[in-house]
Amino acid sequence: MRNRISLVLIAATVAFTAVIYGRLPDRVATHFGVNGPDAWSSRAAGAWLVPAIAVGIFVLLQLLPRIDPRRANYAKFQDTYDTVVLAVVAVMVMTQIGILGSALGWPVGIQSIVPLAVGGLFVVIGNVMPRARPNWFFGIRTPWTLSNDVVWERTHRVGGYLMMLAGVLLMTLSFLRSPEATYAVIAAIGVLTLGTIPYSYFVWRKVVGPIAPGTPPIDRDP
Repeated sequence: MRNRISLVLIAATVAFTAVIYGRLPDRVATHFGVNGPDAWSSRAAGAWLVPAIAVGIFVLLQLLPRIDPRRANYAKFQDTYDTVVLAVVAVMVMTQIGILGSALGWPVGIQSIVPLAVGGLFVVIGNVMPRARPNWFFGIRTPWTLSNDVVWERTHRVGGYLMMLAGVLLMTLSFLRSPEATYAVIAAIGVLTLGTIPYSYFVWRKVVGPIAPGTPPIDRDP
C-alpha cells in the first residue's frame, strides 16, 4: 500500500512539473546555501532533475532487497521498509515543490522546507529503526551489528533515539539564519549519527565477551 502511495506522489510530481514547465525561467536555482541560491541549472535540468532522482531512488530501493544476502529478513520488517521508502519520496516531492516554487517567485521558503523535510525524514527513520532486522542495505551496518543479531537490535534501539534527536535538531535549521548556528547544528547531527559506530563496538564486546588475541570471535547471545 505504501509503495502505491509513493508511486502516486511521484506521478503527481511529474504531472505538476509538466503543467508549470512553460512558466519556469530559463535558469532555475537548484542549490541553496546558508545565504540563498548559489547554483543554477537550465530550465530542463532544474525542472526534471529531482523527479528523475526520485524515480531512480524508488527503483533502487525496490531492487536492493532482492540482491541482499539476508533478503529473507525483509519480510519481518516490510512495512517499516516501505514507510522509509515513502518518507524518502515525500522529501523529494517537497524539495521539488520548493525548487519550482522558488523559481516562480512563490513564498515557499525552500531554505525552510528542506531542513523541515529532511529532519522529518530523520525522525521517521529513527522511529522505525528499532523494527529493522539485520540486512546489508538498511540500518546501522557496522562489522559488529552485522556479525551479531543482538548487537544489531541494541544498536538500532539506541540509534533510533539518536536519529530522532538529530532530526529535531535539523528541523531547527528552518528557523536559524546564523551561519555559525547552522554549522554548530550540523556538527551536532554528525556526532549523534556517527556515535552509533563506536556504540555498536562496545555492545559487541559486551555481548561477545573478551577475545584473546588471534582468536576468531564467537557469537554468544545472552
